[in-house]
Amino acid sequence: MSSYSYKILRPRNAAMTLVEVMFSLAIGVVTIGIATWFVYEGTKASYKAMASVENSTQQWGLTTKLQVDGKIANMITILNSADKSTWASNAGIPIVIGVDDNNAANGLERGKALVLTKSVLVEGVDSKVITDMIFYYYTGSNLDYTGTLKRYPQNQQKTFKITAPRDSANQPKSVAQLVSENIDTFTSSDAGLVQDNLTCISPGGPFAQLGSSTNASIAFIRQQTAPGTGTVLSQDLTEVSFNLR
Repeated sequence: MSSYSYKILRPRNAAMTLVEVMFSLAIGVVTIGIATWFVYEGTKASYKAMASVENSTQQWGLTTKLQVDGKIANMITILNSADKSTWASNAGIPIVIGVDDNNAANGLERGKALVLTKSVLVEGVDSKVITDMIFYYYTGSNLDYTGTLKRYPQNQQKTFKITAPRDSANQPKSVAQLVSENIDTFTSSDAGLVQDNLTCISPGGPFAQLGSSTNASIAFIRQQTAPGTGTVLSQDLTEVSFNLR
């Protein structure tokens, strides 16, 4: 006759199970905390880097600024001035300076405002409409060193978005029309300083187009003086030619 023995299996101590659960939860909380810290520090570092880049762009030289802007724009327009008193009185819009006609007798046709524009084709319109603008303008003369070169928008990475690119006849507005409509914004205190203590080498202005609407040059002299004395330390000619790509 076979005999059987029975062994009562007792469950593990319930307290041990609870400890294990609590330990697992603790590990999870710590892991989440560490992950959150890394996300926070990474985000903070990213914002810091972005701020550093934006601050650095404010110190870029004019050539670099134009190269960056040239990747956005597809056309250059030179205007006589940002000063309304110099505009065509019968139209109330700035005068567009024509592309250089290669006439050695009159030299380069120059102006005091440079407009970089981006145009795109829009359905229902036969020609392109302007969607973005970047406005550079010079204030000063060729007789002193009080002129300044400014850019709107102030931040290098931004453009001015055109919200109403067409007129009442559904035709694309010209650069001169859009500048006329927005000139007070372009010349407001929000415009960013690019260069100061400038004078033009030409009374017409520092900007000129060279042979096409995608090629331009800028030429002026920048003077540096000793603080508080007015003594001239240096006079540097700045001349930049650039093409839109």
